[in-house]
Formats: sequence, structure tokens, C-alpha cells
Amino acid sequence: MSIHSVKMTSDGRIQIPAQIRREMGLTGGDTLNLELQDGQLSVRRPSKTLERIRAKLSPYLEPDADLQGALKAMRVEDAQRG
Repeated sequence: MSIHSVKMTSDGRIQIPAQIRREMGLTGGDTLNLELQDGQLSVRRPSKTLERIRAKLSPYLEPDADLQGALKAMRVEDAQRG
């Protein structure tokens, strides 16, 4: 684990240090998921977020369940409802 200090600009932007970008395999334009829990901000790649969700739900899912497809379908339904 490494800890880096960064400053937030007045418009809320932070710059992810190059070492972390390299370790996470990030490039410009990548999408990241932010999670705030108990005052701590976590930054994850969407694929890692999906792995985390899948791990938490695994006791309730069939082994071959298409979790990603189900989540996408739910988002489409929600968007259609407005």
C-alpha cells in the first residue's frame, strides 16, 4: 500500500500521481468508480468494482449467472422509467 498526498483544485479536480496510474494501468480518458464509505474515498476501475460486487453477491447467485448483463438491464429499466 502506498499513500500519496494530492491537492484538490477549486473546481474539485485531483491529479492521480503517475506511480498510481502506472500501477493501476490507467490512461487518459479511462473511467473510474469512486466510493465514499465511512469518510474514506476509494478509486477503482469499473472491472474491479464489478468483481467486488460479484464477490459480495456470490452466495446468492448461481455460478453461471450473468451479473454484468443483469446490472445493465436494470440500469436500462431505470432510465426508461425516468
